[in-house]
Parts: sequence; C-alpha cells; structure tokens
Amino acid sequence: KFRAFMARYAHYVLLRTQCFGGMFREITDSGNAPSSKQSRSRASVAQKPITATALRAEHLEASRMLLKDGCACALKDGEECENTAMCVERVAADLIGLTTAVATSLNRALSKDGTKGTDAALLQKWCEFYSDELLPQTKSMVKKTSAKLDAYGLFLPSRMGASVSPELLQKGLKGAEEEEKSSEGKDESITEAPVAAKKEKTDGEVATKKAPVKKEVEVEEEKEEEPEVVEEEEELDEYDEYDYEDEEYYDDEEA
Repeated sequence: KFRAFMARYAHYVLLRTQCFGGMFREITDSGNAPSSKQSRSRASVAQKPITATALRAEHLEASRMLLKDGCACALKDGEECENTAMCVERVAADLIGLTTAVATSLNRALSKDGTKGTDAALLQKWCEFYSDELLPQTKSMVKKTSAKLDAYGLFLPSRMGASVSPELLQKGLKGAEEEEKSSEGKDESITEAPVAAKKEKTDGEVATKKAPVKKEVEVEEEKEEEPEVVEEEEELDEYDEYDYEDEEYYDDEEA
C-alpha cells in the first residue's frame, strides 16, 4: 500500500544527501568566508563572484531535480498515515529551506556590490528558476500538504522565509539582455572607428590623386590654344604681303 510512496521518498532522500548539506550551505555560503585575519585580507583582495561559488550551474541543476522529486512526494489517496505524514512534512520543510536559501543568495547577488564579476546569463537562469518553478511549486506543495498534516498534529510554516522583491527579480531577468546590448554597442563603436578612419584616408588619397590630373589637363588645354594664335598671326602676315603686292602693281601702271 505504501510501497509507491516509500520509493518516491527514498529517491528524494538519496538525491538530497548527494547534492546538499543539511541547511543548504552550498547555496547560502558565498565561499569567501575566511577563518583568520590573514585569510580575511587575502579573501578581500581575491573575492570570487557569487556565480562561481554559491549560485553555480551544478547547484542550479541539482535544485531543479530536488524540487521535482520533492513535489512527487505529495501524498496520494490511500497513502495517508502518521509515518507518511511525517515524511511529507520533512520534504515540505526542506523545499521551504531550499527556497529561502536561493532567495537569500539572489538578494546578495542582485545587490549593488554583488553584481561585480557575476555571470549575468547564469544569474538570469537562477531568477527564472526561482520565479517560475521553485517559489510557485513549493507554495502549491505546502498548501496541498498542510490540510492532510493537520489531522496528525503536524503544521508547516505559513511563510516561505526570505523572498526576492519583484524589482530585484526584474533586474536579474534583464541583466543578460542589457549586458548583450552594451557589448554590441561597444563592438559597433570599435568597428565603426577604423571604417571611418579608412574612409577618410581613401578620400584624402583620391583628392591628392585628382589634383595633378587637373593640372595636366589645364597644361594640355594651354598647349592646344597656342597654335591657334600662331595660325591667326600667319594669316595676317599673308594678307599683308598680298596687299603690298597690289600696291606695287598699281604704282607700275601709273608710271
């Protein structure tokens, strides 16, 4: 009768122990907590971003699988008893702890100083997982389970603990898009500068090449105009010689 539930619950417990510790310290701790004054000074110099310590990609995948197996532990018809109710109460409390841990790390990551050096795309995936899957499914799990646990004197907290404000969630969801736009703008400005310089250079070369050609054309036009003047002078000389010959002819006749 309870074999199916125990199989689901055992799968959840095994995955839970393999992925995370008791209080989800892997997600809440930033990994930069030193143990002495000397190590504190070193950590302040070389502090890793939160996406490289707490909100890592493997933690995201593990949280997604844990949420799926935890929601599968919900009691079905005929599976209610004191033992199964205690198991489900432990699973629901675990999911609340996971939601609180993720919300705490997201609040720290989306703060003014927390976004330095973080992976915007990975942080966006965490925000999507928290807002679309973790928070609504955990609330639904707690709501369905609370009614069945009341009969056995077991109660779940009504609040989820820490939460992320809508403003910070929107900041995380749009962080990757804004980073892509800024990087595209930088790339365009970098590529436009050499193109403009190259265009100015080619325009200058064309201008310098055109100038000598214009001078050569003007010189050729002057050379072409000179023979016309000489020809006109020769015609005038011939005409003058002809006039002189006519005058000599008339003088001979008179004599």
